[in-house]
Amino acid sequence: MKCVECGTAMVTKRENRRYEAGGLPHVVLLGVEVRRCPTCGAEEMAIPRIEELHRVIAQALIRKPARLAGSEIRYLRKYLGWSSMDFASRMGAARETVSRWEGGASPIGTQADRLLRLLVASTAPVKDYSSEDLLQIKERPTAPTPARLNLMADKRGWHSKAA
Repeated sequence: MKCVECGTAMVTKRENRRYEAGGLPHVVLLGVEVRRCPTCGAEEMAIPRIEELHRVIAQALIRKPARLAGSEIRYLRKYLGWSSMDFASRMGAARETVSRWEGGASPIGTQADRLLRLLVASTAPVKDYSSEDLLQIKERPTAPTPARLNLMADKRGWHSKAA
């Protein structure tokens, strides 16, 4: 492989490197392929299966015993594919609150921390922003209204049946 800067052949080595592209300062990739140009010093890191890497990082974060840090909250929000406004709506928080969480100015509350971990564990990352169901939940309903569910089992399994 040739250097895109000067055209010299790149030298390849396996190294441990920080993965800062995700915004997490403490992630280290072990034994990744790093190519360096001996002439101009340009370098590039080869990261295979990047989506799998991001999923593994997200799973490690939701399993850590301590409360999530701001950079971790931002990473998980972006992993889910949500804008800060989408995230705030789904968490039932103000956009300013999310900004304070992510910036480290205010720690995330215990319940919000648990909700975020549950969302990451149970939600596939959004790629098209078509999921707007949670935005339909009213902020302050006058009284809780029980959901009427009509469920039926057949050869296909359980499913909803219109009333």
